[in-house]
Amino acid sequence: MSYRYEIYDNLAELKKADEKLADELVRYSWSEEWKNEDFMVFPNKVEFAKFELEDGWYEEIGLVIKGTNYNGTVNPFNYIDYKGLADDLIKDWDNSLYYASD
Repeated sequence: MSYRYEIYDNLAELKKADEKLADELVRYSWSEEWKNEDFMVFPNKVEFAKFELEDGWYEEIGLVIKGTNYNGTVNPFNYIDYKGLADDLIKDWDNSLYYASD
């Protein structure tokens, strides 16, 4: 399993790559403190859901174990409705840590 994303060191770096998204975040935010944080930007919801399974929340709680070998059987993660998972994660997430751009 793998996912795609870009990481930026701070808002200024993100703004160089995607001015529209950076401006959206400034309008969305209620604080200035976050502007020097790292930004992980996923190209779509599916990539975000894959990240959460592989290296995010689900991996942290032990649902997914990195390097699992299925011994020749199919990978069950190939059968997940990632869009549905992403939609539900977005409905349930902490708005102070995540932002979904249209």
